[in-house]
Amino acid sequence: MVFQVNPAAAPEVFAVGNENTKIIVIDDFSADLAEVRTPACTAASFSPDGKSAYPGIRARLPDDYVEKVLAVVKPLLHKTYAVPEVLELQTELAYYSLLTKQEAELNVSQRIPHFDTNNDHYYAVLHYLNNGTFGGTGFFRHRPTGFERITEDRKDVFMRSASAFMAVRGMPQPKYINRSTNHFELFAQLEYKPDRLVVYPGNLLHSGLVSASVDVCDNPERGRLTANIFVNYN
Repeated sequence: MVFQVNPAAAPEVFAVGNENTKIIVIDDFSADLAEVRTPACTAASFSPDGKSAYPGIRARLPDDYVEKVLAVVKPLLHKTYAVPEVLELQTELAYYSLLTKQEAELNVSQRIPHFDTNNDHYYAVLHYLNNGTFGGTGFFRHRPTGFERITEDRKDVFMRSASAFMAVRGMPQPKYINRSTNHFELFAQLEYKPDRLVVYPGNLLHSGLVSASVDVCDNPERGRLTANIFVNYN
């Protein structure tokens, strides 16, 4: 199978939150979604990635798919986020991802929103692949600081504040965060739609809006299957 992008797919850009962070959304991204979904169900070898706190298993994405996605995404990144032309794009990670961790197994970092990096020009590319009523992706504000993006100059303040909050108010409940809490405010969310591709800065606080009874599944044909590409500019 050879993956092809839908030539009629049109990107939309939304500004979210108090910090007006731009999110790119492209619906009906693929000419044929089966061209990327089928390899995950028939040939991919899933395992914990060992490089992140992702609460599930991952498998390598086909190189052809990654190349064609980035050919579309790269000019959008430069236009939307004003990435300097002198910087070079590097692919950091490129995985199929499948949620498999039950809520009782989650560690503390998996129960709260997270950021992928503090870098200014690091971006997450997320492609929803399976049919079903799966949880989408939420973007969160840290209530004590008001931070939505955890940049390098905010990192230490955020970490100290979050630790102090939990020391006084207790640890987050042993479940996936999929709504506002007294610690984090859910200020924007994107619905999981098959063949929707989403791009956002990696330092934006975010989380999958996981319903454990629906989304947690180790079968790539039936679970919350996504393609995840992380890119950085240096």
